[in-house]
Amino acid sequence: MRYILPILLVALVGLTSCLNNTTTSTTSSEARVATFTFVADTANPGLTTMTYKVEHRSDTGLIYSPDSLTFGTRLDSVIPSVSYLATPGMATFILPDTTIVSTGTDTMNFTVRPIYLHVLASDMKTEKVYEINIFAHQVNPDLYEWSCLTDNLFAPQEAPNCEMKAFYIQDQIIVYVNDGLSTHIYQSKDGEKWEQNTSAVVGLPVPCHVRDILQHGHDLYYIDGTSLYISSDLTTWTEQDCSSASFTLINMLVSYDGKPWCIVQDNASQALMLATINGGKIEPQTEINGLEGGVLPAGFPISDFAALEFRSSSERPRAMIVGGRAMNGDIVNARWNLEYSANAGYRIKDFSIVQPTFETLNGVSIIQYADQLIMFGGTDNNLDMRTDILYSKDEGMNWYVPDSANNQLPSSYTTRSHQSVLVDNENNIYIIGGQTTTQSLSDVYRGFLNSSKWD
Repeated sequence: MRYILPILLVALVGLTSCLNNTTTSTTSSEARVATFTFVADTANPGLTTMTYKVEHRSDTGLIYSPDSLTFGTRLDSVIPSVSYLATPGMATFILPDTTIVSTGTDTMNFTVRPIYLHVLASDMKTEKVYEINIFAHQVNPDLYEWSCLTDNLFAPQEAPNCEMKAFYIQDQIIVYVNDGLSTHIYQSKDGEKWEQNTSAVVGLPVPCHVRDILQHGHDLYYIDGTSLYISSDLTTWTEQDCSSASFTLINMLVSYDGKPWCIVQDNASQALMLATINGGKIEPQTEINGLEGGVLPAGFPISDFAALEFRSSSERPRAMIVGGRAMNGDIVNARWNLEYSANAGYRIKDFSIVQPTFETLNGVSIIQYADQLIMFGGTDNNLDMRTDILYSKDEGMNWYVPDSANNQLPSSYTTRSHQSVLVDNENNIYIIGGQTTTQSLSDVYRGFLNSSKWD
């Protein structure tokens, strides 16, 4: 900056010469800026909602906004408002195409670069030059950007009516595909380039319902009647015989509180219960607040539900189980909330009783993203595909349809149910595959919230 000062002084000779014969009763060597903002403009409110910073350096200074101004804030016709530690002899804004001696009411274009403020103290000797760095977001931070990465992560003729489920494990997207005859694994680091895992999947039942596989950390769990299957390396599954237990294994449920949870049915009473898996041992939970003797109600979903562990606003881990089919096959209106506290132990509550207008949904997917829950896809009781994306900002109690202009999937996107939705470690959302009323899908879409990519 010290090299630019002589240039600025030359540029200002003509502007300051008219003051050479002027005398003042009080002079000061103070040339520092105290505060910087803009004159309020009701049509451009973003200008005055930002706090602007002023840094004083040895021979220069910097005026800047800690963050870019709100998207849509106009900087092409603004009036800067500056206060000084002492009344200056002259303050001059130097823009690439013009130089303006400040009067306090000057309209300027702050979209150009660079911009400097030259302050000459009232002693007409001391000076300070500030570079001004103020920007407005050029991209809507609330906008989701979506793109299709591939129409088919594998050839559709390989499995025209398959089941699939995707997982994000060790920085990779892993997709299990079962066509009724065998299970294959596809993997990708970016969702665009895919390769089939050459290792054969060993140990799973042949007609495996891969949608019911549960991820718990780096391990995968699956149950089938009287057997529990666990894999730590994706391809090799170890079967544990549970036929001697007093219950039948119905389905995996959710990974919560450091343990995999599942649904079991008591062989004697036929009651459904929740159970945890510890070291391969399945333990029915008979003491859960909200359940009499640990027995689940008849309308509790046992398949085609969405289950998600997430952290509440108070940083307490919780789990949500949404939609799905009950034991009798009915699509249910359910939003079960599972949580734990040291004082009360485990507690479960159906939020749909509090908010009964919530629609019945089957085959939805839920993620936690940008401090809210987001729900994708699914069908209702009439098997109609839901096209809206639903948000919840109160941890699953209430759901609403956001401004579709901010989160609109591409026109090429096919509405679906039973899709896999993942979030990677770079805040990208992936929608993978799914099911329409007539076919299986194996396409991959990636999206992200613009503000999630900003530091």
